[in-house]
Parts: sequence; structure tokens; C-alpha cells
Amino acid sequence: MPPAPIPDHFGLEEVLSRVIALGHHNGEDQAGQGRVTVANLMDVIGERSFGPLLLVPSLIALSPVGAVPGLPAITSAVIILITVQILVGHPHIWIPAWLGRRSIDARKLESGLSRLIPAARFIDRFLLGPRLTWLTTGPFFFVIALVCLLVGLVTPVLELVPLGGIPPNAALVAFSLAITARDGLWALLAFTFTLGSVALLVVPFLP
Repeated sequence: MPPAPIPDHFGLEEVLSRVIALGHHNGEDQAGQGRVTVANLMDVIGERSFGPLLLVPSLIALSPVGAVPGLPAITSAVIILITVQILVGHPHIWIPAWLGRRSIDARKLESGLSRLIPAARFIDRFLLGPRLTWLTTGPFFFVIALVCLLVGLVTPVLELVPLGGIPPNAALVAFSLAITARDGLWALLAFTFTLGSVALLVVPFLP
């Protein structure tokens, strides 16, 4: 059976493990041609778990799986859709059927995310925890959602620059971790990555 939905606030390793388990499960399902759809990911994450909902697509884009042609556009579309619904106050996230049907090879997903487990375990143990929680709640939560929306909009453009997708996707991962763990330090780190993304957009136009 596929794993149960992820709670709203959970460790990075647990989030990764749930998605890896989904990839393993679907990879063995010949009837499904070994694919994981966006709808599958939504079912595992849960419609109300805003932090993990943002974290999973941004992690996929930042991982080796993100090199799959067309995948950055899908992850950006998911992030944009999620952040818009957060900003308008939806209590749970809805995705259109056409986006829910978009998919990725289950074994590539499992293999690519499995490489991140050691780093996730280290981050959970030493770098992640409730700190400066006021930076992740109330109005700041909506500020984070707005910045994530803007980053999601420019990420497909930055993907055209060699390694240009790293800063925006790193910012999205950091913002997602901040929300998931209620860790304001990660929010501050995310703003730093966001400035790096802005620099990538601006520098080519400087004299």
C-alpha cells in the first residue's frame, strides 16, 4: 500500500521517505507503467500540509531528478498553484485534472531522492527546529507564500541559464523547510537564496 499522508509539520527525512516509498510502490506497479503522477504526490502529502506541499516539488526540482526535460515546468506550475491558493486563503489545495495527470518515472524519482537522505538526516538532526517561529506564522507566512509565488514564476526562465535553477529551487526548499518545521532561520536563509535568484535575473542587463 502507498504511505499515509504527511503531517503538516514533519522532518525533512520523513517527507523524503514518504515520497521515496511512493516511487518504490509505483515502480513495482506494472499496470501504472511505473509512473508517479502529481495527483499521487498530492495524495501522499495531504491537501492541508502547506509546508510539505511546497517542499516536495522544490526538492524534486533541486535533486538530480530535476534534470528530466519538462519537469522544472511541472514543479513550477505546482508551486505557483499552491502559493496562489495559500494567498487567497483556501483551507486545502486543489489541482486541475490536467496537472494531476503529469507524471515522472517512479524509479528515477526513488533513485534521485534517495541520494538526498543522508543530507536530510543531518539537517533534521543538527540544523532544523522551531526557532524564530514568528517569521513563519501570521503575516510572515503569507509573505513567504508571495515570495515563493514570485520565485516559482521566474524559475523556468532561470532554468535556461546553466545552473541557474539552483538558487531559486534552493530558496523554495528553504522556505518550505521554514514552514514545515516553523524555523525562522531557514526563512532568513531562503531570502538570501532569493536575492541570488534576483541577481541572476539582473546581472545580464547591467552595463
